[in-house]
Amino acid sequence: MIRTTTRQRRRAVAALISMAFIAAACGSDGGTSTPAATNAAAPAATEAAAPAATNAATPATVAATSGDKVEIDWWHIQNNDPGKADWQAMADAYTALHPNVKINITVMENEAFKAAIQTNIQAGDIPDLFQSWGGGGLRDQVAAGVVQDITDSSSSFTGDLGQAAVKLYQVDGKQYGIPYNTSMVGFWYNKDLFAKAGIAAPPATWDELLQDVQKLKDAGITPIAVGAGDKWPAHFWYSYLMVRLGGADAMNQIAKDNNFNVPNVIEAGKKVEQLVAMNPFQPGFLGAGWDAPDGESGTMASGGAAMDLMGQWAEGAFKNQAGLKPDQDLPFQLGWFPFPTVDGGAGKPTDAFGGADGFAVGKDAPPEAIDFLKFITDADNQRIWAKDSGLPANKAATDAVTDPNMLAVLDGLNNATFTQLFLDQFFTAEVGSTVNDQTALLFAGQTTPEDAAAAITAVAAG
Repeated sequence: MIRTTTRQRRRAVAALISMAFIAAACGSDGGTSTPAATNAAAPAATEAAAPAATNAATPATVAATSGDKVEIDWWHIQNNDPGKADWQAMADAYTALHPNVKINITVMENEAFKAAIQTNIQAGDIPDLFQSWGGGGLRDQVAAGVVQDITDSSSSFTGDLGQAAVKLYQVDGKQYGIPYNTSMVGFWYNKDLFAKAGIAAPPATWDELLQDVQKLKDAGITPIAVGAGDKWPAHFWYSYLMVRLGGADAMNQIAKDNNFNVPNVIEAGKKVEQLVAMNPFQPGFLGAGWDAPDGESGTMASGGAAMDLMGQWAEGAFKNQAGLKPDQDLPFQLGWFPFPTVDGGAGKPTDAFGGADGFAVGKDAPPEAIDFLKFITDADNQRIWAKDSGLPANKAATDAVTDPNMLAVLDGLNNATFTQLFLDQFFTAEVGSTVNDQTALLFAGQTTPEDAAAAITAVAAG
């Protein structure tokens, strides 16, 4: 039967959701997002799955489904090609194998998604599958009873995926979502502009980074692009410095105690102040978004800045802003390097900062929704994802990663001694939002490192 009454049943959970739900989710959106729609709370146009496409993998066997008419509402944030086209093709291939299933796809930009999903969940209108970064946001959703325990129904395929990523979608040992993409934040840099400034190699330490910032400024080049208006891109700086200064032990202790009034957090704020004082960013950075012509990705795409700190989705976003196809080259040489070490810091050079993209499963989702997640994360479809859009969660698909920069990111992930999840995802939505807010104030020079740490602690400990 077609689930015609699902929407009505879903509204029963509306009272469980607070207004802060999912606010400030991190923006690892595959690097293909565009500026948010003006009515952010309204879902984008829905696309029904069409006849089978040819560029999605079709495995020899797929788990059996019920055969009854079923609809799956799927919200994702790959709003530009190739990611958008890949998801559509995979949906088409799945429905060709299962003619009883119809997949209703809603595509949104990252920030618009965060507003819209909050509104829909508050109304009890929960998509069957929706973008998730796991962590504290997912824990909130579990507590509110709006996502489904898929531990048993996903056990046949979660073993094929990287276990660190899989565990991000677990709460108290139970599975509530599936990762499709892994990520690590690092520096993307314009090799041509580095060479123009006389910089022969990427910096290995924080002091060397600051020296290179000055060399770039002296050469008349804007050193860094940042979308501080979206807040989460700026929080990468603040958070990564916490990791480099404190290492795994300090970060784990912060999580245990919900206390940010500790040396590595305060010192990270001072390092941010040190950087901001050099005026290294593009004009208007405080109001700039991540993925816009005048934002972080657009500035990098136009050669308007020498580097930015971002996840592995950055290169795709640069190409999109430059009007290029995924297989076309940027008009400059692009490179990648890991976040530098900080002298005296307890963090290791191999400590990473990143996360994973995935899909949470709504509480009323049919079994076919979990089967579809199995389909899109199998080795063949993940190889398509790896070739076009990112780093696959399926371990067998990493052989499809061939781009030198992406291989460098993958090497960083594979050799990571500790990985800190994005702080605006690791903690609850309320704490994550406060981290981002205080980061924005630090970048604007409107708070002190001590006051920022105290403000985050006040929320975390509350």
